[in-house]
This record gives sequence, C-alpha cells and structure tokens, in this order.
Amino acid sequence: MSFVSYVLRRIVLIPVLLFALFTFIFILSHVVPGDPVRAMAGEGATPEQIATLEQRYGLDKPLWTQYFAYLSKLVHGDMGISIYTWRPVLDDLKDYFPATVELTLVSMIIALVIGVTLGTVSAVRSGGLLDSGITMVSLVGVTMPQFWLGMMLQMGLCVYLVRWFPLGGRIAWQAFLQPITGLYIVDSVLTGNWAALASTLHHMILPAVTLSFLAVGVYTRITRTALLEVLRQDFMTTARAVGLPEHRVVGKALRNAFLPIVTMLGIQFGFLLGGAVVVEAIFDWPGVGLYAAQAALSSDYPAIMGVTLLFGIVRMSVNLVSDLSYFLADPRIRET
Repeated sequence: MSFVSYVLRRIVLIPVLLFALFTFIFILSHVVPGDPVRAMAGEGATPEQIATLEQRYGLDKPLWTQYFAYLSKLVHGDMGISIYTWRPVLDDLKDYFPATVELTLVSMIIALVIGVTLGTVSAVRSGGLLDSGITMVSLVGVTMPQFWLGMMLQMGLCVYLVRWFPLGGRIAWQAFLQPITGLYIVDSVLTGNWAALASTLHHMILPAVTLSFLAVGVYTRITRTALLEVLRQDFMTTARAVGLPEHRVVGKALRNAFLPIVTMLGIQFGFLLGGAVVVEAIFDWPGVGLYAAQAALSSDYPAIMGVTLLFGIVRMSVNLVSDLSYFLADPRIRET
C-alpha cells in the first residue's frame, strides 16, 4: 500500500465520522431533560419572554428544522451563539482551547516520561520486588477515578495538611502576562516574564498530575510488555553474548519496543482531552473542559455541539498523525 493511498483512506473517513458524531450529539443534547431558555430567562420570566427567547434561538421550531438550520450555519463556519455566555461559540472556543491544549500536552509529557521510565525499570527487574511494586502502582493509576484523586490532592496539598499549591485557576492575578499564543508557558518564555512562568507552573502541577495519573499506568504497562517481548528475542541474547553492556542492550530493545508506545500516543491524547472536562471543573481551570461542564449544566446546545465537534476534530487529527507515524515506522503495514 502506498503512503498516499493510506493517507487518503484515513482523511476520507474524518468527515463521515464527524457527521455521525454531530448527528448523534445533536439528537442526544435535545432529548435530555432541561430547558435552557427557562434557565436563562430566570424564575420570574413570563411566557411571552420565554417565547421570545425561544424564537430568537430557533428553539420553537421542530427538531429536524433546527438540525438542518444548524448544519447549514456550521458549513459556513457559524457555530451559533452560546446561551450561557451570549457570545459566538467559535469565539469562546478560541479563548478557552489554548488552556486545554497546554494542560493536555504537559500531562502527556509527564505521563510519557514517568510511564516509560517505570515500564523500563519494571521490565529490566522483571519478577522482582521492584517489578511487583511498579505493577501495583500502574494498576492503581489505571483504576483510580480522576475526580477523587483531584479532590484528595486539593484537600491534602491546598487546604488541610499543607498549603503548597493554589486550589484552582491558571495563573495568579498579580502575575500580569500579555497573551500571544494563549499558551501561558510559551507566552511567558517569549516575553521573558519569569514571574508569570513560575506562577503558571505552580498552578499547573496539581491539574497536570491528576490528569496524567491514568496515562502513567497505561504507559507503564505498555512499555513493560513491549520491552519484555523484545528482550526475549534471539538477537538480544546474541547482543549479550558478544559482551554488549546491559544499558546498551536495554536501550536497543527500547528503540525496538517503541512502536506500541507511539501507537498509544494518539489514543491517550484523546483520553486526556476527554478527562480534561472533569479535571478542569475540579481545579477551575479556564479551558474547554470547564466550558463544556458549564454548557452541559445549562443545556447550552450550541456550546455542547461546538465542544463536541472541536474534540472530535482534534482527536481524529491526532489519531491520523499517530497512524501515519506508525505506517512510516513499521514496514509490515506497507506490505498489507
């Protein structure tokens, strides 16, 4: 299979999957209990005021009419007006998305570094006490709920035991930062604002640790399994027999075992992106996750649709890049 045909096959699927996702979420968001117009109008609103708002947002029309009207606007780049913020959803997503991207990328780096390190140590010390301890930690990481871990870290490190970290937010109000890219770490470095950089990292530690904890367990297990399989191959035995130092043997084996880890990058990025909804809500992190939680609580249909489509596009794009990298790295796929 050629590289071009492989890419085209993956790209053609993206619009189809997005359309299916759009249709499913549109129907689901409109059939769940909740009246966004009544919530927006307030308890003392008259029937006339509610009817006016319904007409303004097109919620007085049949569901299929709303569906095609929204689809028509979406084709022209219009995601509608948020019922919660009264702003264009596209503008809201532009403001909130950089915070989510930054948190997700930092969490991914933490998970990858710690997970690969623990998995390598576990494979090298296979069958020992250290291997058993790391396996236990990875299992806890995979099964522990993120909301529980986040709240425990808040209570232990922000309120009761010590007060080392802030309860929430993205940066201290005293640390003025001129946004450039929307990524505070990058903007702090670009502007040379080291006080803002320190404040950003201080606020990010607990949310990033909470979000990455599950992925650490996954990468630990994947790395251990892949590395053990390579270390048991004949060419590894030959490398040891000719006197190659053990650290070089492990390094060579890790390079050969890296394909499964690369494959998991796209999958785990999607999981981290989805988990950001819970983590951002707990730590009051001003990202798309917090915006999505507020939209769900207020039945903000345009915002729910906008967030879903954004997450769908990002996740499919990351999976596409992951598939392409796997295609280039593994010649066996090109032969199928």
